[in-house]
Amino acid sequence: MDPIGALSHFLFPPRGQPRRPVDEQAMGLVAQPARSTLQIVSTATLLFYAAERGHNPRVNSVFDALVYCTTCLSVGYGDIFAMTPIGKLVGSALMTLGPALSNAALDGPQGKKADDQTEREILATLQEILRRMPPAP
Repeated sequence: MDPIGALSHFLFPPRGQPRRPVDEQAMGLVAQPARSTLQIVSTATLLFYAAERGHNPRVNSVFDALVYCTTCLSVGYGDIFAMTPIGKLVGSALMTLGPALSNAALDGPQGKKADDQTEREILATLQEILRRMPPAP
């Protein structure tokens, strides 16, 4: 499904299909986090570009919009700022969802954590580092 179609289906499900609760929809996003992140970034980029083009001197191409959207998804600041209400809405949504989606996408399949043995080794290493550090004055 194309990004605009996915967003439209997410916001406005087809007639006769029950609306899913927001929490259930959010769980769907993290089921395939890399795919969801790609869909959200592409949709947000197109929306931001359409909203800001001609109103924002810093947005001259879809690539400028992409830089803004990916920046909002991670660190939340850059040299491009939204100037239109729709642009501000896109940025706010990305800054709200972005860190969680980025984390889920980079965390591995279904948030697979390191095994207990690996976690114990990491903890032991950190404790050894602390033991070797000079005491605070």
